[in-house]
Amino acid sequence: MPNRARLLKLVPLTLIALLLTGTSLATARYVRPAAVPDGRYGKVEGDELIGFKVEDRKVTDFFFNMRMQCHNSETGEDYERYFSGSEIGGGRANFEGKWGRNYSQTDGGRDGSGLAEVSFRRGRGVFASVSVVAPARPESFEDCFGFLALKVRRGPLGPAS
Repeated sequence: MPNRARLLKLVPLTLIALLLTGTSLATARYVRPAAVPDGRYGKVEGDELIGFKVEDRKVTDFFFNMRMQCHNSETGEDYERYFSGSEIGGGRANFEGKWGRNYSQTDGGRDGSGLAEVSFRRGRGVFASVSVVAPARPESFEDCFGFLALKVRRGPLGPAS
């Protein structure tokens, strides 16, 4: 009987050891990096657009034209204006297929800044977004902001399909 008692003590320890090694093996699985194919990407939607180029996972030549909402604090008026940005780039898309860059641009006498982002999603396509904030200059009363997000296609820049 002493052998049976010893075996009964070893069974719970063996089960715990198997569970712990099984969990560590499951979390150590290799996950492929998100695909970031080379080429030009973009989309035109109405009078707004986003485009960029990818080479060796590096995003370059990011450009956009978007509408932004403006408010004149002197008159209380709300209206839309356009803001364009270009030559935003640098840096590679990370392992998850994401790229982002803060930028500052001047367009139409407005100093704007924001964030440009691209996300390469496994099986769901490529998404690009850009935000802009253009606060009023000291001599102006006009504050503007905007956001544009589009699912872009690889190939020549073309209209929405």
